[in-house]
Amino acid sequence: MAIREKRFLCGKYLEVEIYPISKYEQKKSRSKKKNESRKEQKSLNDKNAKKNLRRRIHANFDNKDLIVSLSYDADNLPNSEEAAIRDRNNYIRRIKNFRKRNGLGELKYISVLEYREATDDKRTKTRIHHHIIISGMDRDKVEELWGKGIANTSRMQANELGFEELANYLLKDPRGKKRWSQSKNIVIPVPVINDYKYSNKKLYELSQNQGEREVFEKLYPGFVYSGHEVVLNDIDGGTYVYIKMRRFD
Repeated sequence: MAIREKRFLCGKYLEVEIYPISKYEQKKSRSKKKNESRKEQKSLNDKNAKKNLRRRIHANFDNKDLIVSLSYDADNLPNSEEAAIRDRNNYIRRIKNFRKRNGLGELKYISVLEYREATDDKRTKTRIHHHIIISGMDRDKVEELWGKGIANTSRMQANELGFEELANYLLKDPRGKKRWSQSKNIVIPVPVINDYKYSNKKLYELSQNQGEREVFEKLYPGFVYSGHEVVLNDIDGGTYVYIKMRRFD
């Protein structure tokens, strides 16, 4: 059985997945599976969604950029999810126009809409709000351009794991609907795949590592160890090692 290394370089962050694959999996197309997800895979799908969002944030944004939270006042509350999306699109358009008029660069954004409808219980209300990561600009202007309620803007702040906590927060279970969209110019990290770097023995050794950072930093020079996780796949019994690194500042 071959051992696959899949590397995602996302800005200054490197994520590595190391896991066993069969000869059949090694030969077949690496395109995404198109079958609908099984119910028992929901947890895995949620985890993968957070990975994808985290990687896109790391590849496109840094501490100069902003996270914007938008909510509605009573007079502007939209009556549908579609109306909320129109509000979001119009807001993005106003930001783009401002940036163009003021000689700022092309806007990048990733937006998450949270939508929960009121129930038959009269004490509940429809709740809609937006979280948007945008390219850096004047924070007061970003808040001013909303105009439909409260806008809170903060500068993005990375820690040892970059913006992982932010990605997890944005995709937390909202007990309602969640819609994620992005600008067309967002860079989508593409993995570099190597099926010959690791042996079964080396995978086992890595799975037994208790966090000795020197081992991982020797494997990936130029990067600092941030953490790793070892998972035993209940379906195929394979051992999966996930490594997170970041470049020296």
